[in-house]
Amino acid sequence: MTPPRRLAILLGLALLACSRGGYAQLPSANPFAAPSPLLYQAPDFNRIRNADFQPAIEEGMRQQLAEVAAILRETAAPTFENTILPLERSGQLLARVQRVFGALTSANTNDTLQAIQRALAPRLAAHRDAISLNDTLFQRIRSLFDRRDSLGLDSLQRRVV
Repeated sequence: MTPPRRLAILLGLALLACSRGGYAQLPSANPFAAPSPLLYQAPDFNRIRNADFQPAIEEGMRQQLAEVAAILRETAAPTFENTILPLERSGQLLARVQRVFGALTSANTNDTLQAIQRALAPRLAAHRDAISLNDTLFQRIRSLFDRRDSLGLDSLQRRVV
């Protein structure tokens, strides 16, 4: 089986699990379940325990795959609003957890965090690959790229820069 075919099968299985609710939701007691109420959404390190990371990362991956699956199910022609924006907004929980986890494992690690890191590293890599290498998603983005001159995004770029 070729690597792209294997990856497509893995993404399909992950999306199927998401659509069937194959994963437990993150308990509200987990400090990553909602954005931090602190200034600038700074992490509340007083509430965060080592055991909070793995379930939050797993739920973050599940949510992001579900968000990407919604983009892939979109039947309307690709637009910036129904493809790029939802893709950029996907994975907020995962990003929130990974920012804290990455900082801690870089600056103040311990055996437990390193074990979590070793266990999740291949799964996170496969997760990113499942999104980045998804052919349907690529085709939606390519369609936008091919039509970029007619989409009026130049004026948006000038306003942003």
